[in-house]
Amino acid sequence: MMKDNHYLINKSFQRYLVPSILAILGGNISFMVDHIIAGRVLGSNALAAMSMVNPLFLLLTTIGTLICVGSSTMASVFIGRENKKTANELFTLSTVLVLMLGGLISIAGFIMLDPIVNLLSNGQELHAMIYEYCLGLIPGSICIMAVYIPLNFFRIEGRGHLGMIMFLIMAVLDIALDLYFTVVMGMGMFGLALATVLSALIAVMIMFPFLFFKGGGFRFVSIKSLGLVNRIVIVGSPPALNNFYSVISTFILNTLILSVGGPVAVASFAFVNSINTLAQGVVSGISQTVSPLVGVFYGEHDVLSIKKVVKLAVKLGMASMVVFSILISVFSRQICVVFGLASAEQQSIAVPALMICSISLVGAMVNQIFIYYYMTIGRTKIANLITLGRGLLFIILTAYILSQTLGIYGIWISFSVSELLSFLIIAITVKQALRKEHELSGVLLLNHCDVEEGRFISFSVGTKVEAVMESSDKISDFCESCSLNPKQSMAISLAIEEILLLMVKHVFEGNHNDSIDVKIFVRKDMITMRFRCGGRKFNPLEYYKAAMETSNGFEDSDMDESMGLKLISKIAKKVDYTTSLGLNNIVIRI
Repeated sequence: MMKDNHYLINKSFQRYLVPSILAILGGNISFMVDHIIAGRVLGSNALAAMSMVNPLFLLLTTIGTLICVGSSTMASVFIGRENKKTANELFTLSTVLVLMLGGLISIAGFIMLDPIVNLLSNGQELHAMIYEYCLGLIPGSICIMAVYIPLNFFRIEGRGHLGMIMFLIMAVLDIALDLYFTVVMGMGMFGLALATVLSALIAVMIMFPFLFFKGGGFRFVSIKSLGLVNRIVIVGSPPALNNFYSVISTFILNTLILSVGGPVAVASFAFVNSINTLAQGVVSGISQTVSPLVGVFYGEHDVLSIKKVVKLAVKLGMASMVVFSILISVFSRQICVVFGLASAEQQSIAVPALMICSISLVGAMVNQIFIYYYMTIGRTKIANLITLGRGLLFIILTAYILSQTLGIYGIWISFSVSELLSFLIIAITVKQALRKEHELSGVLLLNHCDVEEGRFISFSVGTKVEAVMESSDKISDFCESCSLNPKQSMAISLAIEEILLLMVKHVFEGNHNDSIDVKIFVRKDMITMRFRCGGRKFNPLEYYKAAMETSNGFEDSDMDESMGLKLISKIAKKVDYTTSLGLNNIVIRI
């Protein structure tokens, strides 16, 4: 029996996952090292001051995410439609928006520095440190926001490794400049902020040109319609709202923690957030990996592959967060010492905070995966509701309520409670959707009609001739079960055999450890065949065309290889070849 071995799904997931995680970790590690240096060189009050400024930093990332995720997501759709002109227009528009808004924030923020610092510090003893940090950070706001342009546009070109390199450059520079400005130059909090800004600026200057050359296909063009701005905002809203809610919740939680536990508790919160940035690298990396894969399969109506991707993401995500939580709980005291929280008073608050908050990471992983999943399949309302619940409403309400009875421990517990309550949003909204749309089923809201009615088949073929011949024989049974006429059955069976043989010969070149995915949809108005594999880039359609032009007769062996394509081309409505997901993709519609 022919089965889908999910080899390509697993391989594609891994290929997208590693650069995504490393890119995010590159930025998060520099964020964490900032806090380590602040705690060890400048003291625990410096940690508390950085925590108070975090809402401002999150605001900058929110605007950058809104513009660049929205525009790059739209650009990827237009690239798929072979409309590179509009994709370049979106790229140009996102760059202009970042420069304009980033420049405006930098200038206006510097002019209004005192009111901003007063708002963040709330007139507390940390005012001086917060002022120094903002003095270095706010004028460089444009640099922080600009990072998101190459990061997101590299990803849609399938060059996520360049985004990873950019963040690694930024992390290394940030750490080196942190040490130089604070330890050598004695510049204090201002030096920490300046290091963050300069490292971002240099990394962007190095990597931005790769969008235009070395395989980059983007160009600056004239912007014909500002109506694209509104669409960018809508598409980029879920991840941007997540950052925006974090700005508000972090500000409120800092104030609540300060009133309940004092500066030591705020420093502990900054410490926990810093450690959690490592976990967030994995959380964000896995959830963002789901998006492009699910997007392609959703467009193909391949519900089985979608379920496999989500299942793989949830299993991998939960396992990684369980391991992470156990490790930081076991070594919590040693981690505190690394951050300069060595006294008994500091550890009495920081250790329980780290251990209790780490429990919430498993729930955070699952919720984040579903946010990106629902966003990808067009269920933006559900994604935004989950984001609102876990990012703002639930965490603030539970933190306030539990702090009244459990004190500072209630605030730490509220993170896990918030994630659990967010599961209720998923359950309620999915149930409502299923009531309205009866053809859908399950938490993924997918239509399984093709599979249940036997009109869809998905299987993997090994890269040996014997495996190809076996698949060709067995596919005839599927065609017969779908009541196709003999001519269609013969054409499909022969096409599969010839295309697979061509790919085995020209794509894998003797490598028998790979496989080819074949999917067939049979509907009343159209039959769709899809072939997908890794290996060397090879377009059998162009190969067939070239063979037709150069062959002198059927005695030409290459021409003979292409007879399957010759037959199917006579009855095919449309034949396409793409390299989406970095793989060979052949689509034939009859």
